[in-house]
Amino acid sequence: MVKRNTLVATAAVGMLLLSGCASTPAAAPEEVLTGAGASDATCDASAIGVITRCENFYEDFWPGINTQMDTLYETAKSTDGGRLVIWDWYEQSPEVVAEFNKRFPDIKIESRGLTYNLSSAIISAKATGERNTDIVSGSIVTTAPMYDEGYWEKVDWTQFGLPKEYLNIGAPEMVPDSINGSLMQYNSDKIEVPDSLDGLLDPQYKGKVSIAGYNPVVFEAYGMAKGEEAMVNLITELKSSGTMQLLEDQNTPLSSGDVPISLNQTLFNPNPSLKVAPFEHAGVWAQFSGVNVDAKNKAAAMLWILWNSYDPDWLELRMTDERFATTQVPYAGLPKSLFDKATGLMKTNTDALLLGLANGAGTETQADRDAWISMVGAADTALNG
Repeated sequence: MVKRNTLVATAAVGMLLLSGCASTPAAAPEEVLTGAGASDATCDASAIGVITRCENFYEDFWPGINTQMDTLYETAKSTDGGRLVIWDWYEQSPEVVAEFNKRFPDIKIESRGLTYNLSSAIISAKATGERNTDIVSGSIVTTAPMYDEGYWEKVDWTQFGLPKEYLNIGAPEMVPDSINGSLMQYNSDKIEVPDSLDGLLDPQYKGKVSIAGYNPVVFEAYGMAKGEEAMVNLITELKSSGTMQLLEDQNTPLSSGDVPISLNQTLFNPNPSLKVAPFEHAGVWAQFSGVNVDAKNKAAAMLWILWNSYDPDWLELRMTDERFATTQVPYAGLPKSLFDKATGLMKTNTDALLLGLANGAGTETQADRDAWISMVGAADTALNG
């Protein structure tokens, strides 16, 4: 499971640490790689929410990207001994690394799972000159402090074949690799859920809803749509009425049916009674990967990012093989045919998130990033204050 959600605690820690080391001079980065040039292909575009889908991605864009990856591989395997360092929320599993090495056998991946300490570990490595991660990642909100401090290398991904339409939600150097979002998880043997957060105020849901204290993002899109005051009032009423309780472990009472509704994100529990549903004024956001400005093997970082985000064989495995299913759904800009292959939990999560996007879910963008950060901060105060 990979968890890179918009966690307010992570962002706050990042801001604090960055303010403490902003004056530390950065080591001179290696030369930024340049690709062969932008693709001549035109995106066969359709909209799914604010995301542009290129239905012809694999026919017209992927061949050029694939060729660029072969060139990156030659550079990557002769740089830093072919070493690729990936720090993320969770460590990359041996099975995932093995799939990558089937095509790129001379890249040696070193992975660490750092959960809440991810940002602080990257910042500390930069300050002390220790070997850092080659890759940075997260949502627009969680990456904001590190992005503003210049941790993301200014790669022009269109020169490596990516359609420009994929680079218009985040900053241009941020490659969208997946989507995640807020959903109502529920035990269908015990209860049905309303189609909005307001609907949970019905007395029938008293004591039947849980949320984790670290998950105020569930309410941020509601606040963006209806205003901060309305959002804070809703959170306050859900708590004071006894409808919603804060639980760190939501999974156990959800699965047993003791607390049959969980305000959360994508589902990872295979219990067949558990389902997920989008709701009005939910948030569905893109998540991104990029090259760390202090990376020692930038070619390997770019190779991993392009493979993990878009390789059709790898994504089909993720969509159909439970060994590789994660809580992250591939980027919604990819062709519909890819998502149609989903099975099991990936189908459950994919269907819910894409339906939410199609129905107008709120989506963070670089242009309105600061408003989202402010809203999730207000939600965190109301939820945990």
